Amino acid sequence: MADSVQPPGDADGPATDEPEPAAAAADVDLTELTIKERIALATAQQPALGLFLVLFSLFAFTFFIALALVYPTVAGLFIIVLLVTALIGSGLYFLLR
Repeated sequence: MADSVQPPGDADGPATDEPEPAAAAADVDLTELTIKERIALATAQQPALGLFLVLFSLFAFTFFIALALVYPTVAGLFIIVLLVTALIGSGLYFLLR
């Protein structure tokens, strides 16, 4: 008698009209995601890589602070080069998009 008991939805298919999780995931287009959503998705899929990138970024930041304390002129030049590179990169991005 206990063997004939079926959980809801097993007899004739799903109990609700909601799509299957695999079908719902197939409907999502990755080009519709923002950069923040893509980063969150990539971090959820590979948390070890996300942790590595955070730790690597913190190491790079502390290295830059140490460089600025010892050689402030060189650190200032690095900042100028970084800002010019970011401006050129963002300009090319908006130009070619």
